[in-house]
Amino acid sequence: MDMGQLVFVDLETTGLNLDRHGIIEIGAVFETDGQREPDDFQALANPGSVEHDEEAAKIHNISRETIDAAPPLAEVLKQFDARCADHAVISGWNTKFDEAFLYKAYQFHGLPWRFDYHIFDVWSIYKRLQLTGKLPADLHLGLGTVAQYYNIVRDGEDHHRALNDVEWTWRLHRLSLDME
Repeated sequence: MDMGQLVFVDLETTGLNLDRHGIIEIGAVFETDGQREPDDFQALANPGSVEHDEEAAKIHNISRETIDAAPPLAEVLKQFDARCADHAVISGWNTKFDEAFLYKAYQFHGLPWRFDYHIFDVWSIYKRLQLTGKLPADLHLGLGTVAQYYNIVRDGEDHHRALNDVEWTWRLHRLSLDME
């Protein structure tokens, strides 16, 4: 059965406000027809003239100097887009945040939005498990908390970097398939 491509994506941004902040890192894991593709995607990006929230910087720990030295976001988006199939489904953890920033960046840089209108949010699977009593009701459903609960974090993996976060999301996705 042809299932198409799932693009598990995680972004790091300069803040949470879609209108004032921008993308500074893209991490992606690609799965086609149920099989993980061999090469992941990770790139830092310079979003240009956007606000930089100090609280966001404390979370992702990417310095302004590193952001300023990164390739322009338009270039990084084109590299990312080249890896994505037409009608791929954007997937991730709390996917609406990442999809909104990605969509706005595509529009701003004149790239056609080629993704399916559906999104796949792995978070919703774990929310359902919590609602059905298969996860503790008081467990915070943040990515890091759930990843630690299921013991999928490997030594040296740092939370709040795009490729690590998307890797954990993909592992939780695969784990959920094994739970069925």
